[in-house]
Amino acid sequence: MGLQVLLTQLQAGDSMNNRKTLPGHITGSAIVLSPDREKILLIDHKLMKMWLQPGGHWDPEEPDPWTAAKREAVEETAVELAEQLVPYGDAHMPLQIETHPIPARPDKNEPEHYHHDFRYAFIAKSEELSHQEHEVAAAGWFTFDAPEAVNMQSALAKLRIAKLIP
Repeated sequence: MGLQVLLTQLQAGDSMNNRKTLPGHITGSAIVLSPDREKILLIDHKLMKMWLQPGGHWDPEEPDPWTAAKREAVEETAVELAEQLVPYGDAHMPLQIETHPIPARPDKNEPEHYHHDFRYAFIAKSEELSHQEHEVAAAGWFTFDAPEAVNMQSALAKLRIAKLIP
């Protein structure tokens, strides 16, 4: 159902880079791999209470979700990005698009809604990190088979198929 919601919104001409657009809007996320391509960078997201890839809202002043993904990775973890992995031949084509529900936030007057998450893959220059304390409880590098990486398996599978990771 999730991608059908995105398709319906795109066909309707919804403003997808406006976080008030409902039933959902686009976010950009970064699948960041360690320099040796053996680990994945994850954040312990305070609101979602789970380990996820860095990412966030595609802001209206940004040209595309790819820009949001890069910005959010740096903001949330202070990671330095060395290069992008481009499995489909176009740097701005996401590795993956996933739609998932976001719980209501009464404190922000936000109802339950969807994030249409456009995910892009990058290689880090180093494993040095410093997490943003506002939204992120912790940031760290995890092996692909670590329990914290369970939500990343479909993205990692796409990178394996493209022979971009072992």
